[in-house]
Amino acid sequence: MNLETRTAELEYLELRDDDDGHHLVGIVAPWHSTFDTGEYLEQFARSCFDKSIQERGTKIPLLEQHDRNRHPVGMSMSWENTADGLVADFRLANTSRADESRQLAADGMVTGLSVAFQPIRNRTETRDGRRHVLRLEGRLDHVGLVTSAAYGEAKVLAVRHYDPDDPQVAPRLAKWRHLLTS
Repeated sequence: MNLETRTAELEYLELRDDDDGHHLVGIVAPWHSTFDTGEYLEQFARSCFDKSIQERGTKIPLLEQHDRNRHPVGMSMSWENTADGLVADFRLANTSRADESRQLAADGMVTGLSVAFQPIRNRTETRDGRRHVLRLEGRLDHVGLVTSAAYGEAKVLAVRHYDPDDPQVAPRLAKWRHLLTS
């Protein structure tokens, strides 16, 4: 399988904790950006990954640096097609590697999300002597949490953490705990 990878720079990081653990949220494919591959200019159509997400939306792994020889550090939970790009929410694994990835993203040391895809359908045209490729459909294989980016807009929006002992995060649980200890 011939996979292409395109990376977007993290501009705003969202890390979050929910009842089911740590999450990393970010734009994996910006719609209004152009990437210069050296051979051609490339853009993603807004519906490029719709079929992949419909078929296996909660089975798309988050890998460190596209390393397919290691287990994923997270798995996709949900996707949102926004005006800015395709936003993915990954639940991070309860492993030391995932914790390290989360911390590196939170500290701004890991600056990109990168889609790995197999091109299915493209529209190609020549403008100003350069070939332009619009990715109409691609089979999304995985997303990489990477050090450097090709697309400046592909970025982590959030890394979330859930602390069940924090009354601000879990007020109902805190209320019940208070009643149990009284």
